[in-house]
Amino acid sequence: MSALAGLYPPITTPFTHDDRLALAELERNLAHWIASPLDGVVMPGSNSESVFLTREERLELWRVCANLLKNSGKRLIAGTGAETTAETIALTEEAAKLGAAATLVLPPFFYKAALTPEALITHYRAVADASPIPVLLYNVPAFTGIDFVPAIFMDLAQHPQIVGVKDSSSNVVKMAGVLAAYPDFQVFAGTGSALLPFMSLGAVGGIMGLANVTSEPLRAIVDAFHAGDMASARRHQLSVAALNEAVTARYGVAGLKYAMDRVGIYGGPVRRPLLPLNAAGRADIDRLLAALGLGVAA
Repeated sequence: MSALAGLYPPITTPFTHDDRLALAELERNLAHWIASPLDGVVMPGSNSESVFLTREERLELWRVCANLLKNSGKRLIAGTGAETTAETIALTEEAAKLGAAATLVLPPFFYKAALTPEALITHYRAVADASPIPVLLYNVPAFTGIDFVPAIFMDLAQHPQIVGVKDSSSNVVKMAGVLAAYPDFQVFAGTGSALLPFMSLGAVGGIMGLANVTSEPLRAIVDAFHAGDMASARRHQLSVAALNEAVTARYGVAGLKYAMDRVGIYGGPVRRPLLPLNAAGRADIDRLLAALGLGVAA
């Protein structure tokens, strides 16, 4: 089984003010993330505005990421989920050709009533059978409206090419059951505030929007946990809770991109129909960043 343990930001997609990809800004951001205490990046994920990207844009983003990461010792995990099994397989094969170390696969979700556990298991098994790279499941019911039941995890964990899951439901009870049955299954916290609780169960890291903005406190949680310093791990975990909630649940991608701009990396505009952060939200994030002692760009 490929070991993917570590901390990864599902990186934002930089856009220009006329809605095009800002690839030069992506390169500058990647240089920042490569120099940070991270183990790679995920592109695209929910924070990448993935549902707003064309197939061609996704491939171009992978090319840029793969080119900059290939000699860095950091991994590219490619988001390849699509509404059909065939398109998911095709995207996974393209990502592998470009150098992705693994794929994070969002489930199809439009025809929810028909997407029974049997349908999802059949879909993921077909993708994994065809995938040349390890597969991570992606459970994010807040966006898909589909929350994987334990039976899905228990079945798919047996597939040799399905190596783990990013769980954004933060359901520690469900993940405890999965890890009790399959302790080698690689579980990743899907949000910054769940990192320590998940690691206490055996999770191997996190794929977290907050890591776009500040990776140091997240790395401090991991290091303190492995050193057995639970008091320090808890302190660092609690220190990021308010900012994590703000740039994920409360303000979403617009809030995350604003926070990136304020700490000196490129966030830029969201893609329409999303709206930019309003003045109250900007002031709130400024306050939360200052509380963490982060340098705020003018």
